[in-house]
Amino acid sequence: MKSGVIISIVLAILILGGIIYYFSQSAGTGNKNTATGADVQIQSFSFSPSILTVKVGDTVTWTNLDSAPHTVTSDSGTELNSQNLDREGIYSHEFTVAGTYEYHCAYHPSMKAKIIVE
Repeated sequence: MKSGVIISIVLAILILGGIIYYFSQSAGTGNKNTATGADVQIQSFSFSPSILTVKVGDTVTWTNLDSAPHTVTSDSGTELNSQNLDREGIYSHEFTVAGTYEYHCAYHPSMKAKIIVE
């Protein structure tokens, strides 16, 4: 009888673990560079990653982790045009057209990066 109870408990734990894993993956708690979005961190006066490939329809979110203000500004055109991003500031943009989007920080022109939309 004892071994039957132990086996039932072990099975219940394994099933519960599988359910938790499934829902954590579905909720996007893993890598955010998925088919629906990606994150770019602004830190140490650089964009990371500096080159990011996403799909048409994806949303990219930039977060400023520096104490200095930054922007996300298109090198040409107006596709990317964030407000001033102070520390913890966030800017998001949905890419609806395939292409290569090069951008920089208006305050620090040496900060350059690129989004490739496929």
